[in-house]
Amino acid sequence: MLSLKKLEQLEYEKSQAKKIEKEIPYFITIVSLLAASGLGPYLILKKIRDVDLLPRIRIECVKMLKKIDMLGIDPLTALNQAKDKSSSKALGEFLSGYVSAIQSGGNIINYLKSKMQSAFERYENVEKQSVEKVSALVHAWLSGQIVVLAVFIVMSTMSSNPILGSAQPQDQTTDSSSSYLMLLIAPIASAIFLKVSQNMLRSNIPELEFKKILRYAIPSMATVTALIFTNVFPDMNIDAYLLGAGLIVASFWPAINFKKINRLNMAAEAATPQILRDITEARKAGIGPEKCVIRACRRKDFGHFNSIANSIGNKLEWGIPLNDIFTVLRTEIKNFQVLISFRILFEVISSGGGNVNTLDSLSDTSEKVYNIEKHKRDSLKPYVMVGFMIMAVTAFTTLMVISSFEHIEEQKRIGEENTVHKNLAQSPLFETVSISVIMQSWLAGLFIGKVTTGAYSGGFMYSILLVIIAIAAIAMVQFSIIDISAIMPS
Repeated sequence: MLSLKKLEQLEYEKSQAKKIEKEIPYFITIVSLLAASGLGPYLILKKIRDVDLLPRIRIECVKMLKKIDMLGIDPLTALNQAKDKSSSKALGEFLSGYVSAIQSGGNIINYLKSKMQSAFERYENVEKQSVEKVSALVHAWLSGQIVVLAVFIVMSTMSSNPILGSAQPQDQTTDSSSSYLMLLIAPIASAIFLKVSQNMLRSNIPELEFKKILRYAIPSMATVTALIFTNVFPDMNIDAYLLGAGLIVASFWPAINFKKINRLNMAAEAATPQILRDITEARKAGIGPEKCVIRACRRKDFGHFNSIANSIGNKLEWGIPLNDIFTVLRTEIKNFQVLISFRILFEVISSGGGNVNTLDSLSDTSEKVYNIEKHKRDSLKPYVMVGFMIMAVTAFTTLMVISSFEHIEEQKRIGEENTVHKNLAQSPLFETVSISVIMQSWLAGLFIGKVTTGAYSGGFMYSILLVIIAIAAIAMVQFSIIDISAIMPS
């Protein structure tokens, strides 16, 4: 029991350390800029306590402030104690160096800037490593799709009569059942890959609320499920089409909403470094910090972020406090990079900083982070086309395998009235394959969205497109628009 508790404690500390290390670059940035503005450690900790965008760092700061305020401990002593008890090695090293620089009377600002630069270099390396991990994950997923398809074709080939519903010898029935089971592997594998990618990828935009997605998905999926299980259309064999239509309707609301949110937040992410750079350059001309913000936010080339950026300038000109402006901004923008940049900017200005060097460091940091994120997205974007190609090929190939076996079987029964079209329409395996292809296409869309945007919600649009492709493939094969018999020797 003791060993189990120790393992759980170690696992918890490890997870906490990872979360803290993600926030450290921004924590060091805030400390560096506020220190450059003339604030001491105690006031900096109080400022960070109000920054709830960094929840793990905020908890550490609250612990230090409690020791200072309630126990009367010196701020540097509290920082030293936090260094020893911190679950993050990187945070402990930073606090140790910070305290040492203050106590030795060295150049604190240079130390903090060097740590800020190295923190974002580590952040860049971590993001590059994450792209490599995601690339390996996608290649594993693609390989799995091809392997499952190949195994299904081989098993179907080994079965002498794999698609008929008539009585078969026991060994052939077993082969057919195995073919059915193989169809479940691809959707299950995609679901597993979706789970694996959960912690490997993160998005600056939060997921859509699951309850809202369910609110729009449940009615359509319940209707489709009822139609399929009650067999309302017994002779039409349209279960796959019903399932596809239900998944498209269920995915429509989250796809449209995420697209709107993503479009706005991407525009805001691109505009933020430009705004900060404009503020810095205007400050160099001797304009006051607030007027620099007003001037920078009045530009008209921020795309979908124009109205929000202009409103920031207008509210600041009307005398609305910076905290209130940020609160409104947070309700409109969900992008973490945008929010943390504006939060740091407002904290620096409200603290009486806003000098040229401080603003220049902030704009440099914002530009670097934007370039890192943009490079990451550009590196992952080709996987959209790769995913679409592999799913289209898989869908057509799997269905055409079924068609080819039906053609072979039809050739054996020349003179009978049944045709390929009729046999396909009546084939239970073809219908099962069609349903499997639809489900696999929908799950593949979610996986592609997770890979390229970092959020499952970003995959609903891809799911809709892939399901449409799957439905088209089913229709083309089922109704002999693509006729395998036409290209096979008689």
